[in-house]
Amino acid sequence: MNERYFTSYRQEFPITKKHLYFDHAGVSPIPLRVKTAVQSFLAESSKNGAFFYPQWSQRITEVRKACAALVNAEEQEIAFVKNTSHGLSIVAEGLDWKPGDNLLVYEREFPANLYPWMHVQRKGVNVRIIPSRNGYICLEDLEGRMDAGTRLVSLSSVQFTNGYRADLKKIGELCRSRGVLFCVDAIQSLGIIPMDVKNYCIDFLSADSHKWLLGPEGIGIFFCRAALAEKLTPPLIGWKSVKTDFDFEKPVFSLKSDALRFEEGSLNLMGILGLGAALDLLFEVGIENIEQRVLELGDEIFKEAEKRNYRMLTPQTRTERGGSITFSGNFDPVQMKDALLEAGIMVNVRGGGLRVSPHFYNTKAEIRQLFKIIDRLVRKNQIAL
Repeated sequence: MNERYFTSYRQEFPITKKHLYFDHAGVSPIPLRVKTAVQSFLAESSKNGAFFYPQWSQRITEVRKACAALVNAEEQEIAFVKNTSHGLSIVAEGLDWKPGDNLLVYEREFPANLYPWMHVQRKGVNVRIIPSRNGYICLEDLEGRMDAGTRLVSLSSVQFTNGYRADLKKIGELCRSRGVLFCVDAIQSLGIIPMDVKNYCIDFLSADSHKWLLGPEGIGIFFCRAALAEKLTPPLIGWKSVKTDFDFEKPVFSLKSDALRFEEGSLNLMGILGLGAALDLLFEVGIENIEQRVLELGDEIFKEAEKRNYRMLTPQTRTERGGSITFSGNFDPVQMKDALLEAGIMVNVRGGGLRVSPHFYNTKAEIRQLFKIIDRLVRKNQIAL
């Protein structure tokens, strides 16, 4: 796909008229169609109230199917959650842990994929740390820490500090061969990198929509492999947890047998409808097309950074990186971020460097403009080390 194809979608992002936005690994701006979907829901609810519930219910089913297609799962394997932490906590609190069990996590994980596992230490579970090898995860380190007591491995698909992309297929196959559950925090890749829970032997996956998925905050998806749903005890229980959820006057406590058992109460309709509109956009552009586009923009960042002899903290190989590129140079990254913010440019600081994370609608010209402004700020000695 040429650049014109992708830039034809810039009208979906009014922010491009005023700002350079390169923090999709943080919080993405909302596309117009997402805004429209949420506004339509509010207008319908205000004007007609619950008369519109049949239409909303149908749309929820459609969005659930879209989420399943996004990760190559079945519809009944998808639950809507509040955020990534919510989904990961369902696994952490739902598994039948025994004293002496252990699980593995990477030492540089985002806290959402650390704290739920640290919390189960109260049950006598040992949390084993996979070391960082210059920002990489080595399969040998993972395998060497597994033993008969290892119940689960939980990793991010892409690391938030340096954009390192894990080899999910190899890790998943290792876990499956050892009888170890594989849980993935996919928030840093879902929407820009194709995901296949079946091919990657993933048992659980969680991600919310406000980063690369281009949706609202406060809504996410949780995948639970069908064979495992009844082996997870829901940490939260409500009227929607049971099979006869709409039989209010004859309560029977019989939990649903699929992932919907983890949706304990009324759903975030605005969030789901917004997420659905975002998914419509991403599928329209094409996830594979988006991946290639984001990698091309990453190549442009590498080229401009290397011209200036900046130190790259992100792997250059396309198969080893996601959408965010982190680098350091002859500037203080925090001061640089703040100076760029004042100039109307959104980036972030992670892992000791400046993190730049463009999406498919960004352009190479915008990236070159970013580096020219960095040059000007350095020349002015505003943010020198």
